[in-house]
This record gives sequence, structure tokens and C-alpha cells, in this order.
Amino acid sequence: MHTKTALLALTLLAFCQSVQAFEVGEFKSGMTRNQLRATLKSWNFENSIETGDTLMVYDAPDNPAGRRYVFIFCNDKLVGFDQELAASFSNFVTVTGNFNTQYGSPLKLVALHNVVGTGEKNTMAIYWRKISDVIGVRYILQPNSEQLTTTYQVSNNCWQAPR
Repeated sequence: MHTKTALLALTLLAFCQSVQAFEVGEFKSGMTRNQLRATLKSWNFENSIETGDTLMVYDAPDNPAGRRYVFIFCNDKLVGFDQELAASFSNFVTVTGNFNTQYGSPLKLVALHNVVGTGEKNTMAIYWRKISDVIGVRYILQPNSEQLTTTYQVSNNCWQAPR
């Protein structure tokens, strides 16, 4: 009887883990690199860069859509997804407020200030936990530019989330 109970518990745990995985549009954690490439064909990105564990797809600078997505893999499975948004401090406050409403109190707050070649760089990142997923927002302010990114990460054995 204990064997059946243990097997049922393991099955439920595996089911719950798969339900907890992030899903943003057509992008789902656990997708293989080839599944992701097949999905991206219909998105018509103009550029892509692929390195070891990362695939970045983005539009040309003159494209009004201005999309930029970064997919992060661990052992050929999608474990992280970053999406760049229209960068402004106002948008950062709006996204942060929405995530606070959805996910409650933040898990982690990161505030960094450092000097880079073009001047000062300030970073603010806030992360929330949704069961085993980590959802976050990062705002980076540099002298001549700013960047706003949302991130979705799942626990994996290649790196500790959030990163």
C-alpha cells in the first residue's frame, strides 16, 4: 500500500512541476531548441544570435515593432525567457505594480550602480516567485539609453534562478 501511495505522490509532484512551468505566448519552459526554432519561424524576426546556452532574436533598428527576445537553455531545454519592453521609468513602475498585484511581495530586489565606459550605469531588478517559477522586471539606466526587460525563469541544474 505504501508503494502505491508513494507512486501517486511522485506522479502528482511531476504533474504539478509541469503545470508550474512558465508559458508566455507560444513559448513554454521545457521546449527544446529545435521546437523553439520551429515556433519562431512564424514570428519573422530579422536577426538572431545563438551562443552556447542563449538564443537572441530581434528586429532591425528601423522596424517599428522593436521586438527583442532572449531564450536561455539548460541541457537543451528552455529555462529562461527575457522580453524587452518600451523602456521608461514610468513603464517600469507600471510593470512592477502589475507584478506586485499578481504575485504579491517580491522575492528579491537588486539595486546596482557601477561605472562603465560611457558613464554611470544604474540597475534595478525585482523578482517574484510563482510556485517554482521566478518572474522579474529589470530596468537599466545608462547615460544615453535605458532598457526595460521582463524575465521568466524556472529552476534548473545549470544556474540558480533568479540570475
